[in-house]
Amino acid sequence: MSMMLDKFEDVVGQCELRLQVPATIEHLRTVRLVAADAADRAGFDCDETDDLRIAVDEVCHAVLKSTEAPITVGFSTEPGLVRVTGAAQRRGVMRPLHLPRLSQLIVDAVSDDVEIVDGSGGIRFTLMKRAGRGDARSG
Repeated sequence: MSMMLDKFEDVVGQCELRLQVPATIEHLRTVRLVAADAADRAGFDCDETDDLRIAVDEVCHAVLKSTEAPITVGFSTEPGLVRVTGAAQRRGVMRPLHLPRLSQLIVDAVSDDVEIVDGSGGIRFTLMKRAGRGDARSG
């Protein structure tokens, strides 16, 4: 299944917050901060918040290493759920997207659903994280 990635807004979709992040590792700190904020708004506890930050960081890091284009990252939240979507065009050195085995294990362990699509026109990803095991505390 190929997707045209002409309009990244369509790929990222409706979300409360959309970031465009330059393709440099230093800017991942901003993505982690926004992920933590999204987790907070969804009512996540500290561990769940850390898990989301780790998952987003690993996926974005892999995308950054395979393209020199900015990544558009969207965050949408509802109680107990954060959905992170991202897209980046193919630009500069063409390297296939590679999520190292350890990173893959980490992402799978700390998130509920991850999909990464690596196409000739660009890369897109969706990552979902749900709050806990019935012990969600509000406040």
